[in-house]
Amino acid sequence: MADLLIEVAQEFEDLDRFRAAAQSVASRLTFDQAKDLTQFFHRNPPQPDALADKMQKYGIFGVWMNICQDAIFEVLFQYKAAAIPTLNTIAFGVYDWTQYKAIDILCRLAIDGIQTQETIRNIGDKIGYFRYEAVFPSLASLARIPDNQDVPKIMLGVFNEYADADPIDALMVLHLLVPNYPQEAKPHLAFIKAIAKGQGIENRSPLLDGAVMSIDADGHESFYMHGVEIEGNFEETHRINAAMLFYHLDQDDPEINQLLDHWEQHAANEAHRDAIRALKSGKA
Repeated sequence: MADLLIEVAQEFEDLDRFRAAAQSVASRLTFDQAKDLTQFFHRNPPQPDALADKMQKYGIFGVWMNICQDAIFEVLFQYKAAAIPTLNTIAFGVYDWTQYKAIDILCRLAIDGIQTQETIRNIGDKIGYFRYEAVFPSLASLARIPDNQDVPKIMLGVFNEYADADPIDALMVLHLLVPNYPQEAKPHLAFIKAIAKGQGIENRSPLLDGAVMSIDADGHESFYMHGVEIEGNFEETHRINAAMLFYHLDQDDPEINQLLDHWEQHAANEAHRDAIRALKSGKA
């Protein structure tokens, strides 16, 4: 079984080849046999030597395990409805790193019309009990299910829970909601504008957003995300993200347009300036 898992996992950089390999492996296994792949969730087979050079750019810790987990779930996806009881056990059982990955597969099946309402209902019933680490990737998967009014109801329920405790987390919920459900996000334009104007996030510490702080010998604080030092003003980043989200929903607000015009010229991060130009030109 380890060889079959590696057959899929080694194609991780090319989505089409990755999915084709999963389909090929599934064609050779019954579902009961394929379920045995879950034994490798946390004790993956050794990384093939042939992948050493390719893997270097992705870091060291947990990368191969993560790829193997994705490969297992891609194989399980091939069994469609037959896989759902096993996926439900992983998705809605005791918390584990694999929880949100199982939910993503369930949502992909739901998009294909397979037990759509059952999956949405299960997520709605259980997401309030999820650990923080699983909430947002699960919402990202749920948000991709189109044309179902239960989806925004669930997501806005989470939004309401976070709106007072952490406005940036709540803003993330709206970011996820907007692509498929923009009309459901529009009643919250005032909330988005407040963040764009810096209200409620004054002097917000990057630690709240997962940054790591380092203090040098002179007492100077630096913040890092994924090992890279954060450049520019982190508060400004949140404000720009909020203003751009607002613009997606309403392009005619003078305050938002004034803010975007300013940041298009003066944002500390060049990538933000480019993103605003792309948004205003209709290319974003």
